[in-house]
Amino acid sequence: MTKVDDVIAQATTELGRPYVYGAEGPNSFDCSGLMQWVFGKIGISLPRTAAQQMKATQIVNTPQPGDLVFWGNPAYHVALYIGGGKIIDAPHTGAVVKIQNVWGKPSKYGRVSGLGAGLAPVVGSVTAGLSTVGNTVTDWLGGARTMVLEFLVVGLGVALVGFGVYRSVIAPQIKKAESQIEELL
Repeated sequence: MTKVDDVIAQATTELGRPYVYGAEGPNSFDCSGLMQWVFGKIGISLPRTAAQQMKATQIVNTPQPGDLVFWGNPAYHVALYIGGGKIIDAPHTGAVVKIQNVWGKPSKYGRVSGLGAGLAPVVGSVTAGLSTVGNTVTDWLGGARTMVLEFLVVGLGVALVGFGVYRSVIAPQIKKAESQIEELL
């Protein structure tokens, strides 16, 4: 798993925790406290407030999973982009940490230094594909998202290894056998 997968997986473990203004976890969060907490759990330090977090990121035009989504300039709210137009958000007093669609008009998207991209484009494509199938499939997957992604990545890895074995072991043997047959004819 990449750090992108790790930060998204960590954020999903906080789903359902209550929003409390100024809270930094572990039992409740405000928006920037949630981001600071989940990134800290994977070893990446973020400043405390949404405005400071905006300044600490590289602004990008198109978000990838793992990027931060900001509202306001300076930012007054922040959430974690997970792909397919979805975010993990600690939205407001009376709400809980939840997955929802990107709402309103975000002012900026920020890429966190040290997170890397890794499988972010793959994660985004898979998530986007799942969201087009419908919320039913996404709801069914629920917490299994990480396992599904790991299965896809492992499957791709096995396929690549198989292709490498074919190219380096089997294909030369086939060529050798073909040349031996040609010599006999």
